[in-house]
Amino acid sequence: MKNALLIIFVLFCIINAQQEEQKLMNKEILKNIASYVGIELPHDLHLFCLPCKLMMKQVQKFSKNILISIITKEYVTLCPKFKNPLICEGKKQKYLDQFAVQFIDNYLKSSNACQVLGACKLEHEPQTLKEYINEIMEDKFTKEQQQRWKEKSEALLINNENYKVVQYSDLHVDMEYTVGADAFCGAFNCCRMENGIPKDSSKGAQYWGTLASCDLPFRTVQNLIEFTKDKIKPDFIIWTGDNVAQYRWNQQKNQTVPTQMITQEIQQIMPKIQVYGIYGNHDLYPSDQYDMIGESTQQLRDEISEIWKQYLSQEAYYQLRRNGFYSQVDENRNLKIIALNSQAYDFNNFYLMEGVTDPRGMLSWLINELKDSEQKNQYAIIIAHIPPGDISCNSQWADRFSVIMERFEHVISGLFYGHTHSDQISHIRSRIDGRYIKTIYIAPSVTTNSKQNPSFRVFYFNGKNNQIIDYTQYRLDITKANKDGQYAILNWDIAYNFLEYYGLQSSRIEDVSTLGYKMTHDQELLRKYIYNYATGSDVRYNKHLKDLKKLFLKKGTRNYFICGVDTATFDDWFKCIGFLETLQDSDYAKYKIYELFYGKWLKD
Repeated sequence: MKNALLIIFVLFCIINAQQEEQKLMNKEILKNIASYVGIELPHDLHLFCLPCKLMMKQVQKFSKNILISIITKEYVTLCPKFKNPLICEGKKQKYLDQFAVQFIDNYLKSSNACQVLGACKLEHEPQTLKEYINEIMEDKFTKEQQQRWKEKSEALLINNENYKVVQYSDLHVDMEYTVGADAFCGAFNCCRMENGIPKDSSKGAQYWGTLASCDLPFRTVQNLIEFTKDKIKPDFIIWTGDNVAQYRWNQQKNQTVPTQMITQEIQQIMPKIQVYGIYGNHDLYPSDQYDMIGESTQQLRDEISEIWKQYLSQEAYYQLRRNGFYSQVDENRNLKIIALNSQAYDFNNFYLMEGVTDPRGMLSWLINELKDSEQKNQYAIIIAHIPPGDISCNSQWADRFSVIMERFEHVISGLFYGHTHSDQISHIRSRIDGRYIKTIYIAPSVTTNSKQNPSFRVFYFNGKNNQIIDYTQYRLDITKANKDGQYAILNWDIAYNFLEYYGLQSSRIEDVSTLGYKMTHDQELLRKYIYNYATGSDVRYNKHLKDLKKLFLKKGTRNYFICGVDTATFDDWFKCIGFLETLQDSDYAKYKIYELFYGKWLKD
């Protein structure tokens, strides 16, 4: 520390030297000092900039352990006041060190800290959303150009027959699921032998799955795949991630094993069916932690790309392996499938403290992919795990994504997500005039965790224009299945057909976007939506009604669901539900703290 102070004193003397002939010599001295202590020379040579960088380098070096202990102490004190102590202890073991290290490394890094303190000029100015809109919308097609584009695109279709697409999401297979184990153990995950056997056998884990904090036995997933082959006969499958059990505090490094097992099962039962998959936040080790900028997550990319290799073109394989996202074209349908990596905007991914401005260039890549499709008169669909309107999605990213969707609205046929475990839709709206742009289809989970019935979706596409005609929601009554026992023939029932159930004329955005308005004025329709949101689980449905007291009397609480349909960023959702409701929602404070930690979107 004494050496650092001495260097700082010398620097002040050098910088304050007034003679013109000394300027070139002083600049060389500054370069040598910066090189000697191992820091990057600042761009501006501001009076306090280099001294600040030298000081912060020493602070970071000597105080990291002390700061980590302070952060740990404060967390241990505060967390149990808001969360279950078991969850707090689990997060402490798995995530706290990762958070602390990323926080200290980035916020005490000399370049960042000295810009925040004002000692150095900003190297990158924040970019406003208006600036981004102007940049992206500069070459947007007119309505007439869009219509001509569609006519050309439809003429290029080789196979114009209607087709079916199955979506699996959030299978969450628990390899340690044990029939009879305590299903209501009070922990984050139950139904394992380590949870013990309850005195009341009705509280034990059931054969096919349990409406409790439990993930799914593999046999139920096997049955689902068999049912898909025999009853659905899809043209292809989209698989939107989260395959491993959600047992966050007991994760192992072999996180890809469930994905491999499920993939092998699909290959064995449906060897000719194409699959387009992407991983979710739980498929990582530790959960949510994914290095978008560096290479520390390369092993996961290597393993997943190998598991799915037979489904990928050579270029898609290398994209997934190199970057964690990819695109692939179905030539017969003139359709590009774009798989995005939602860890690029997941606020629970502490690696993003390194910078939230388009990590690994995924949004720039997406724009290029859509421009390529536009030039080739090719339709595109987008699949990913975390939907843009989720609490864990950075709204700055979601805002920019919505701008891209508006720019290429004529190219994009559908947006498909999972993650929430709930049966829902949401809508992207124009950041310019507020009109509805695209429907986001968010599929419920296959797992029973969150006390919900296993579910999957089947989408029907018009083969002449690659647009969604309708979808059917399938659901397994897990209580009935368990009553029928080990040798039951499971019946994945049709829960509803989307357009018929909600009284919609078509799947066009003009019709589907009216759902939120209809729910506002139709109490029965709102109830139906909430029942499906809970995947037909009375346990979950009744909990929603209990949690949202006076649900059908108080507009603000009804808007929890209505605003979820009408918005596609968490900031917009908070604005929609109302100021007082926002203040009562503990997630609001958490979200705003995240925004503060992760910083602003920056200009190039």
